[in-house]
Amino acid sequence: MLHTGTDHKRVYYISLCHPLRNAPSYCGSGGNGGNGSTTGVCMKRVLGGDAQDEVTIINGGQVPSTGPRLAQSEWLAYVYDNGEACTVNGNNNETYKTFVNIRCARNEAEETPGPVHMTSAGCHFVFAWMTKAGCPIQKDQSTPPSPTCLAKFPNSDHTLNLHALHASNYYRVRTHDLEYELNICGAITNGTCRDANTTVCAVGAKGTEPVALATITATTSLEWRDSILFLTYKAQNSKVDIQFHCDRQSTQNNIYRVEKNSTYTGFTVRTSAVCTPEALQCVLSDRYGNIYDLRSLWKSPGNWEALPTLSSDEDMVYLINVCGQVNSNATFSCPAGPIGACQTDIRKGTSYNLGFLTTDPVVNEDQSITILYTSGDACQDGKHSRSTRINLICSKTEHGPIFITKTGTCDYIFKWLTPAACPRHVTTGSDCQVKDPLYGNTYDLKPLRNVANDYSVIGGFDQKQYLINLCGPLLNPCGSEGKAGLCQIDESQKFSGGLASSDVTFRDGSLSVKYENGTGNCQGSTTRSSTIVFLCNHDESGQDGPEMLPGDECVFNFIWQTIHACPPFHVVDCSFSTADGQLYDLKSLSSPYTNKEYYLPHANKKFVLNICRSVVHSKSSRCPYTAGACIVDLDGKNESINIGEVHTGPYLDDDILKLKYTHGNKCNETHTYQTLITFLCNKNSSNDYPHYITEESCTYFFEWETPAACPKEASGTSSSIHSGENCRVNNTHTGYVFDLNILKHETGYEVHDDHDLHLNLNVCGEVDKTKCPGEGSGACSHTGTHDKPSSFMSAGKANAKLHYTPGFLFLYYTGGDQCNSTASRSTFISFICGAENVTEGPVLIHDDLDKCTYFVNWYTSAACERRIDCFVDTWTSRLDLSPLIRSTGNYEIINPSKHKEKFYINVCRPLNPIIGFNCQPGSAACLYNSSSVGEPLNLGYPAVGLVYVYEEGVKMMYTHGSKCPTNPNYDISTMISFVCNKSAEKGKPVFKEVSHDCQYQFEWETSHVCEHTEEPELGPICQIRYDDAKANVDLKPLQRPEGYNVSFGGKEYKINVCGPACNQSGVCTSDGASFGLINKSELLWEYNKSLKLTYYNGDICPYSLSGHKTTFIYFECDMNAGYGKPVADELMADIDCKAIFHWKTNITCLESIYGNGDTSVTTEKASTGNGKEEAGGDIVPDKQTSDSDGGTSSTMITVVASVIVVCGLIFVAVLILFKSVRGQRFVSAARRIIGVKGHATLLLDDVS
Repeated sequence: MLHTGTDHKRVYYISLCHPLRNAPSYCGSGGNGGNGSTTGVCMKRVLGGDAQDEVTIINGGQVPSTGPRLAQSEWLAYVYDNGEACTVNGNNNETYKTFVNIRCARNEAEETPGPVHMTSAGCHFVFAWMTKAGCPIQKDQSTPPSPTCLAKFPNSDHTLNLHALHASNYYRVRTHDLEYELNICGAITNGTCRDANTTVCAVGAKGTEPVALATITATTSLEWRDSILFLTYKAQNSKVDIQFHCDRQSTQNNIYRVEKNSTYTGFTVRTSAVCTPEALQCVLSDRYGNIYDLRSLWKSPGNWEALPTLSSDEDMVYLINVCGQVNSNATFSCPAGPIGACQTDIRKGTSYNLGFLTTDPVVNEDQSITILYTSGDACQDGKHSRSTRINLICSKTEHGPIFITKTGTCDYIFKWLTPAACPRHVTTGSDCQVKDPLYGNTYDLKPLRNVANDYSVIGGFDQKQYLINLCGPLLNPCGSEGKAGLCQIDESQKFSGGLASSDVTFRDGSLSVKYENGTGNCQGSTTRSSTIVFLCNHDESGQDGPEMLPGDECVFNFIWQTIHACPPFHVVDCSFSTADGQLYDLKSLSSPYTNKEYYLPHANKKFVLNICRSVVHSKSSRCPYTAGACIVDLDGKNESINIGEVHTGPYLDDDILKLKYTHGNKCNETHTYQTLITFLCNKNSSNDYPHYITEESCTYFFEWETPAACPKEASGTSSSIHSGENCRVNNTHTGYVFDLNILKHETGYEVHDDHDLHLNLNVCGEVDKTKCPGEGSGACSHTGTHDKPSSFMSAGKANAKLHYTPGFLFLYYTGGDQCNSTASRSTFISFICGAENVTEGPVLIHDDLDKCTYFVNWYTSAACERRIDCFVDTWTSRLDLSPLIRSTGNYEIINPSKHKEKFYINVCRPLNPIIGFNCQPGSAACLYNSSSVGEPLNLGYPAVGLVYVYEEGVKMMYTHGSKCPTNPNYDISTMISFVCNKSAEKGKPVFKEVSHDCQYQFEWETSHVCEHTEEPELGPICQIRYDDAKANVDLKPLQRPEGYNVSFGGKEYKINVCGPACNQSGVCTSDGASFGLINKSELLWEYNKSLKLTYYNGDICPYSLSGHKTTFIYFECDMNAGYGKPVADELMADIDCKAIFHWKTNITCLESIYGNGDTSVTTEKASTGNGKEEAGGDIVPDKQTSDSDGGTSSTMITVVASVIVVCGLIFVAVLILFKSVRGQRFVSAARRIIGVKGHATLLLDDVS
């Protein structure tokens, strides 16, 4: 029976391989349909609320006589044909027909509870059914005989111990003519036969002698024959076979005699003890779709323990395990083998097998779970075998197993209250978030909420428009339907596809959102609804919206690919190059939305793997989050094993391309699982898929023939050098032409070092002969001073042959004056595209006395084709690391474990000059070892931009460094992982380790990778730290009660700083529109040292990414501007949602911060003196107060004012002193000492 639709108004009855049985009476007489007894499908549909409006199709098709047929790979077509007449299309000659398409479900996660109704188009009913019953059966293979009671299970690593079936006395087998006493793997005890070695005894009628048919001393063999285990005893004139048949439902050992003649006797034993142990389904589902996960109850080491209830059994302990066999320990000893429970006697030291792991747990109707272990040790003289029945009941608290009773048939009953018996894997979260109950990850779909515009989707068979949004209702109303989450637009009509909901359902690896109770009266009385299924895609933000699936006209289905449906994952660079210019690139094999799967049918397992990234999480691949490869047990309901995580990219090993995943689950006490994939170049391979080879020493080996493994010519290796004439060279891969003729200078350039060495040089031409007397020299050196040089020495002949290699350009002047007996002087000039504010020009880096070569680094924009971006976009904001770029100096880090090693690093840009040793030009990271005589190691070039890895943050990789000293197959690379620390400000890098593939790894805590979060409303931000000044910049002096008025584009903008311009807005227009609130502001330094003030959360603006109007104000230092005023950016003519202003002011200048500038002239009071007020309302100093040497007027006024004040104070003090008697005496004494004659007015003291 199959219900369809949410209202269950259509019911199908379907039977496979036989006609309908026990169907309702409306399906025909006896439930066999209206066409005799071959009806396989019956359907009833209620059209309205009244049962009188029913339509019944008694015969939807007859059971085919030939059974299913193979339609295509792994698809079986089961077709019910020749149903009753169908009049839907007005053609009475057509009959109903039903198609059930059956596909092999490789694991329980892919299985559907039954047929899934796909469509009912006219006279055809179509169903799909994913089931294990559709999978091909693996035939059992025979195993060689074993002479003991131990035998390997077929297709299993487990060993069968038949001694578990040994009875304490014997088993009794009765037939119509004889009675037999029999034991297994041992002799009969207290039996009728006199021989103590007897194992099979025939007991005849009374008065006749019993006959020993087999003894334990006879020739014994044990072997599998087509899944049946044969135990054979051979004597000289007789033979006894005991055949063991697997019966998983058996709770006791049933023995029958099946054959007898004068020399042969055969017995059959039906028991679960010989059933091949299987990984039990520890993840279960019930008919309601609830999932139960019992894996948390598995213990290793140790077991669950339960005590008996009777005092007479106080020495007994029950040991239990779930999802695996009981574990041995020093205290309690259980019988060997795959048993799930045992009973031990502490005093006697004995134990009994209480049942093997033979059957899967079962979910009962009351949602309790029953675990059954059967065919344990014999009891009651072999009449029964011990078994265990555990009833698991959902509880919030773990109580452990409790022994209840032992039945008369040796069934041991336990009750167990545990959270593991509660439904899991299907959970619903609110507020657009939901937590994975298995692995604990919280999925958050709120970033997909479009605050500017509703998503627009065109879909369906009729290509209608659908508006959709998440985590709240649509921004635009859907007619009068209230808070709809989806709206169908059909010309002028609007229909709600369901009310908005923020509930997210997690169902075994998939996320979904449902909108229900939309507009009614769809195709009658159906209410419209919508379902959105979210699929993990590592590379898709999801901001383009969902895709619609064609289907039902009243139920709308959407697929939404997004990174927000992914758990945390790892991604590494999937390419590398070799020293000889070969590039290996496996990016085409790395998929952000799907995995590669390889099945092992005989083991009922599959491998799931991806290349250079973690596996993509989905319902069919519930692997641990960061696994690059895992094993899914198809019998264990997607129980998976992590066989390696993604840490590093591909590499060459003996010229063979390989990729290794390490640090998987624990394999044994000393090792974890890892995966090694070998890639073989095959340009003609059409089967682009990995092949499993073997497993050895905890490593899984795969081989993959693929065109992607074939090398190409690399464009990013240091050996890839191109040359050009006339001081020009082009990048052959992009076509960009570098031209350094603009650097050629008539008189040349002069550089020097700290040791009195001067070097005159020119670019692509000779140095002026007055500075370099030699003929044709492009560079020459001398010692002494610039004005009084010593003798000149040519350092190389000029040429215009410019060379290009990724990372820098260079000129090489050779053939200079003789340096020593073997070499002549040369000059190597490297032209580097440095940081934006680097000082351009040549720098003498190093004088290599051994090579007689001068190394010059020349930083110039002429060497720039493009600089990599130093920002990265997350799904919610842009993280800008350009403030970390250094244009002078570099970040220096000492290796904490090797103090003689020092790292030099820059961010996104090449290193700045390091005088004294020669790091590779253009490199962004370099390692110098003071104890090594070799050149510093190049740790990589800044060729790749920043990467944002979900849940891991921002990463930067520098590639194509020097050859790895420990393994020349690798190029050195650098990986910097930036970690958010709001208190770290810029922070600094810390060296962590070197990976096996020669990658130097650093961690850098900085506030610049912290995403914007909602901060408490603290009012306007007016101060910011100025690191160079070691002080704060305060914008408070710029605040005006009336604000600043700026006219632009026909609008009047009112602006203020540190206070509102109107209401609570920092910027607004004359019509009242807010362009940002003062309590939603941000003050940051830009990389070019300008100060940026941002006001957020202005009025709604649908065209903005944030959904609100925003203002950017850039403050630029200008000591001549006074406080200045804001000026509108011309870009505002083309944008509606942002206001951009530039403000030149002395407030942000270093001089003002230190107090050396004149800020007083910018006050209103001071403006009446040396300043004047302009129309815009800003106060600027009078230009006449500027000094002739270009000094600022504010500095001069400050000095003059100070001198006047000090002189005035001295003058007043002198007057007071002269008027006093003491003062007059002091003056007279001074006059006499220095011989100065004074005026008569100063001699009053003499006549007093």
